[in-house]
Amino acid sequence: MYLLVAVVNNDELLNDIITGWLDIGITGATVLESTDSIQLISETIPIFAGFRSLTSGGMRHNKTIFSAITDKDVLDLSVTFLKKTFSEVDEPHQGIYFTLPLLDFGRAETDPQI
Repeated sequence: MYLLVAVVNNDELLNDIITGWLDIGITGATVLESTDSIQLISETIPIFAGFRSLTSGGMRHNKTIFSAITDKDVLDLSVTFLKKTFSEVDEPHQGIYFTLPLLDFGRAETDPQI
């Protein structure tokens, strides 16, 4: 089992990524609003304002998508789709992704056996 995490800096790509992943078989992705630490500090401490353009091209917010994936083939297809989607935009800083092995996965439900 794997955890796929993608930080998307371009909001226009979000729907394409989610629908593409649905077509691949990822039905349980979670999307969070997130802010890069450099972006945050550049807004609160004026001396760091020049750093804003060094990270995500001045984007103030991004979306972080994560999903637990059980099948390695689905993971590989999802990463390939994500790379393709990022590369189709002619601007830098579209986002990043990473994958991690998951040691355990479960649902937070009431279990009468416990």
